[in-house]
Parts: sequence; structure tokens; C-alpha cells
Amino acid sequence: MNLLNLTERLGLVSYRNQAKSEIKPHIVVDTDICNSTCPHKCTTYVCPANCYTMDDDGTVHFQVEDCIECGTCMYACDQGAVDWNYPDPEIGRGVTWNYG
Repeated sequence: MNLLNLTERLGLVSYRNQAKSEIKPHIVVDTDICNSTCPHKCTTYVCPANCYTMDDDGTVHFQVEDCIECGTCMYACDQGAVDWNYPDPEIGRGVTWNYG
């Protein structure tokens, strides 16, 4: 049995009632806060989907496409950079979960 790496596993994430290219972001991140006043840039360490990355210059970047809607960044960010709105369950959007 071959084990999949993180990138391969994230490629299997499916979204209910929308294609991955049609994602309506449930999260908006003000990376200006991350890059100006945040002393620890913790989201780059805690996001299991690697949506937050830091380049060689120490600049934080965010991309929503691989987000698994776990909410870790919402709790980890203490600087107010993360604005989170869960997808509306009434219209059936968001990550399709197999377990849990």
C-alpha cells in the first residue's frame, strides 16, 4: 500500500456542490497584519493543509484552495488577521467529510 503525501491527500479534498475552482472563500486573511505586526506568524506552523506559507524573506502568504475548514487558524491567530465565516449548511457548501 502506497502512502500519499500531504499534497496528494489534499488533492482528494472534495467540496459539496461546487468544483474546487468555484470555491467561495469562507475565510479572508489580512496578510498585511501577518507581515507587519504579528510577532510569531503561528498560522504558518499550525495549518495542517499548509494554506499559510512563509517565503525566504519571512513574508506570509495565504491561499484558500486547499483549506479543509478545520478552524485551527481561527483559534491560533491572536492578531485579528483571520476573518472566518463557515459555509452555510443550508445550501450544502463546504468540505465533504468522510468521518466525523
